[in-house]
Order: sequence, then structure tokens, then C-alpha cells
Amino acid sequence: MTVAPVPALDSLAGLAFGDAFGDRWFGILRREGAEALEARTLPDEPVWRWTDDTAQALVLVRELAEGEGAVDQDRFARRLAEEYAADTHRGYGASMHDVLRRIGAGEPWHALVSAQFEGMGSWGNGAAMRVAPLGAWHAADLDTAMEQAARQSAVSHHHPEAAAGAVAVAVAA
Repeated sequence: MTVAPVPALDSLAGLAFGDAFGDRWFGILRREGAEALEARTLPDEPVWRWTDDTAQALVLVRELAEGEGAVDQDRFARRLAEEYAADTHRGYGASMHDVLRRIGAGEPWHALVSAQFEGMGSWGNGAAMRVAPLGAWHAADLDTAMEQAARQSAVSHHHPEAAAGAVAVAVAA
């Protein structure tokens, strides 16, 4: 197993803090409505909770460490499903609940994600939200960063625009 490079861990930390900070504000919107958000009313609770984006980024960094910087799509899909099963209340998108449960039950990930949304696949932003540490990991080799970003995207977000978003974030990181 490879040790994650410091830039990848720094990126992961930044992602986690930003995710938890942002979720505090989304929580206000959910609980108290747009008025509280527009008034910039600070959340009462002192707890910062991270979401599925950080949960999946942690899985991705572990995958990169075990794969020596490469994503094994089958193993990554299983790991995403395991992480989901361990804590289903991190803010996963509606379609991801179904997909990750079914992957966890042994259904092939490729068939599931490519069949989503009438065969177009998900073009949501989840693959882009988790990918920054991968970009930092491969900062010295942008071709590899792009290739691995697209590989990790395909496991949950089959649509080409989702992959393009993940590649853009990885290269920016």
C-alpha cells in the first residue's frame, strides 16, 4: 500500500472542512427556510457534520493508496457501497441510495449506473465533489489525473458531463 502524498491529504482536509461548513448552511435552509439563510442566521448547534462527499473522498483516498495511485473500479464500487451501508444519512442523492444498496447486494455496478436516468447515467456532481484529493495526488501528471478522475467518476456517475466535471475538478486541484 502506498502512503497518500501530503498534497492529497491536505486536499482531503480542505474538502472535509468545506463540506462540513457548507452543510451547516444547507441545514439552516432545510430546517428554518430561506429567510434564515438570507439573514445569515448562524446555526445553533456547534457540531459540523460532513456529508457523503467527504465520506466518498475518504474512500477514494484509501482506494488510491491501495491501488498505488490507480482506481480499481470494481473494488472502488464495493467500497463506496460499504461506506454507504455504514452510514446512509450523509446526504446521498436519491438515486445513489438505490444504486449503492444494489451494489452492496452484489449487483454489477456498471449495469446499474449506466441504466440510470433512462440509460443516460447520472450527470450529478458527486464524482466531482469527491475527486480533489485525486487531482492533488497526481498533480505532477495531469494526464494520469484526468484518466483516473474519469475512471472514478464512471463508478457512480456514468454520464459524460459528470466525468467532465470530475476531470475539471481534478485538474484544478
